Amino acid sequence: MTYEVVFSLEAAAELVRIAGAVRPASAVIQAAESIRQRLEVDPLEDGHPVSEGLFYIDEEPLRAFFVIDDAGLWVEIADFRILPPIT
Repeated sequence: MTYEVVFSLEAAAELVRIAGAVRPASAVIQAAESIRQRLEVDPLEDGHPVSEGLFYIDEEPLRAFFVIDDAGLWVEIADFRILPPIT
């Protein structure tokens, strides 16, 4: 199965904000694309539960929060955050 991955307006705006704050910005865009590709294949495989129906997935330097609609075969990325530096 292939899932359609969509970004909420809030997630898209946050991605633009993060890309403006993190250097190189290309790393942010590449991470977002990698997340999208991973979620297309099997969102539950790479996703980690946060609460009822909400999951997250990490791809340095991003964390994406998403919900899954199995019946409609789509995933909505609801928000992005910058991962804290590994110490």
